[in-house]
Amino acid sequence: MTEILMYNINGKKAITLKNICRALNISYREIDKADYGYKLGNLLGINDDNNVKAGESFDDEMLYLVGFNDGLLNIFLKLSRSKKCVVALKAVMTETNMNYTSFELYNEISAEHKAMQSGKSIH
Repeated sequence: MTEILMYNINGKKAITLKNICRALNISYREIDKADYGYKLGNLLGINDDNNVKAGESFDDEMLYLVGFNDGLLNIFLKLSRSKKCVVALKAVMTETNMNYTSFELYNEISAEHKAMQSGKSIH
């Protein structure tokens, strides 16, 4: 299963990303703010942990990439850049982050992104 969970992506950028996904045969879902408290593995149907952390949200654009091999990931990123459809906050699913909530993932990759922009490391 190759899938992208999309967060806070609207308008022309959402249409462009969806068209790229269709062209590459990648499933996609827009995640509602009401679901940000569920673990990512739960949103993907990988586990059945229905515990929810309520009240946590964010407004930045973010993509969670699931089931991508290196080749498909490179093609997706290249197409996104060529269409001027860049999303700064992206993460590929791992054994660790699939146990995060969307908000926890956002906090982690947002901190990493800020650190990279300033030339520092968070770890």
